[in-house]
Amino acid sequence: MGGWRLYDYVDRDEVNQFEAWSKGLEKKYRAMLNRKLKALEDESEHGLIPGLVVGPIKRYPHIYKLQIGGKVRLRPLLCKGPIDPNNELTLLIGATERDWKFGPKNAPEIAEKRRQEIILDSQRRCNHVKVL
Repeated sequence: MGGWRLYDYVDRDEVNQFEAWSKGLEKKYRAMLNRKLKALEDESEHGLIPGLVVGPIKRYPHIYKLQIGGKVRLRPLLCKGPIDPNNELTLLIGATERDWKFGPKNAPEIAEKRRQEIILDSQRRCNHVKVL
């Protein structure tokens, strides 16, 4: 059995928001992100790797964060499913964290809104696009 299938959120204008955020990262941070996402794709037990995926986050029972270190702490927000929560993860928003605060500060709210959009319309996501 393979690992998690990864998807990215797509907005109403058919823009892959996670891909756009990833393109704005420095090359070393993109490499760190890609390594962590590859680990999730390879996770044969379909577990959320401790220390890599944390959550659910407070007040958002379906939203998790990836923890990727470095000078800038990357904290992409994701959810299980929402179409097939046992086999897939959807990357909802690219975010950072500083002093325990998200950037953008309303990232969890945005992530939950996007999760709801996908539940109503599965076309609001696409297969994950790896940005090199």
